[in-house]
Amino acid sequence: MKNKIAVCIFAGMMAGQVAAQEQPLTQAYWEFAGRAAITNLDSDTAKQEGVDSSAYSLGFTADYYSNVWVTSLGLDILFYDDNASFRQQVEGTGWLNNGDRSTENSDANAVVASIAFGHQWKFAEENSVAATLQGGYAHVFASERGISNCSNCYSEDIDIDGGMFIQATVEKDVGGWAIGAYVQQFLTGDGLNNSFGVRFSSGF
Repeated sequence: MKNKIAVCIFAGMMAGQVAAQEQPLTQAYWEFAGRAAITNLDSDTAKQEGVDSSAYSLGFTADYYSNVWVTSLGLDILFYDDNASFRQQVEGTGWLNNGDRSTENSDANAVVASIAFGHQWKFAEENSVAATLQGGYAHVFASERGISNCSNCYSEDIDIDGGMFIQATVEKDVGGWAIGAYVQQFLTGDGLNNSFGVRFSSGF
């Protein structure tokens, strides 16, 4: 199913570019973007790991543009909707709360690092609209449920895999900044399925 969806995304993007006049970029530069997304997980894997099949993420990317090619490095925090949270009594060790006791609830999240490479097309007046199609790989690490800011608390691993993906992005230049949306479809792995998000970027 993942492969069929990815093929459809790729075919649609390429079909839309057949009649478009390509506007190559003229210089190499970096662009930095903040982004937020809803991420869908494999339902069977999510159920087994005690989390909901949808999560949200916040992160950023560093995008390097060279002519019409784009290389993107991403780092996102994935916040699970946890169905198996727990509570634990803790004792403070800091200078403001040394010896204070409280009962804290666990939370569940992960860090996702990614790299992607692909092609960008420019459209409209003054090339103000950009469409990018990339392929890449994402790795999930530090995926667990536990008590935040606790050095000796109980924690559990949440086994969610990353994998290879195809990503399509459309952006509009609004004067020094660009506002866009993207869709990310995973081709491999038993954890991440797809993401739909928005991004805000600026070049330097």
